[in-house]
Amino acid sequence: MKIRGITVRVPPLLFAVTVFFAAMCAMMYGSTKDWAYIYVGAPLCVLLICMPLAMNYLTEKQVLEQLPGLKARAKFTRARQISPAMLGTPVIVEGKILKVSGILMGKPVYLISDPTGQIIVRRFAHPDPLVGVGAVVEIIGTIARKISDANAIYVNAVSIRPIKQLRADSAETTQVSTESQEKIHIKKLH
Repeated sequence: MKIRGITVRVPPLLFAVTVFFAAMCAMMYGSTKDWAYIYVGAPLCVLLICMPLAMNYLTEKQVLEQLPGLKARAKFTRARQISPAMLGTPVIVEGKILKVSGILMGKPVYLISDPTGQIIVRRFAHPDPLVGVGAVVEIIGTIARKISDANAIYVNAVSIRPIKQLRADSAETTQVSTESQEKIHIKKLH
């Protein structure tokens, strides 16, 4: 659903709970014919859906306002380069999605793989567009850590968008070009 141009989604688990609550209210009304179940149940069902949508909208709006500044400060980083010393640092990470979890609660967690290793990426809401296993994506976010484990770091994603292919690693490209120049130079001397 779009609200003022911002895509918001109801988490599937919340939708299921709302439908269950509405069915329970309808069954209670059907068995007792007491209108109180309808008068109280209908507004509560609306609140169960509208409050998370409003929160999602406000959060996404704030993220969209902050994204250009974060993207300007972020530097391209590989999974192997990310360390606990980088907490709070804005980064751009590219990789292929190997695993997705947390979809039912609306807070997806992605396992991303790039040529140097793997990193966990978390997001507070479903990205727009939705991406799944096998997609090659670019993630813009900051480095964060779990409260329960100081060594467990992840990328707190602000933006996740699909791309066609991964960037070439400039360090590997430079090393290959230097080696090829050395080989050419050696051939010329002999």
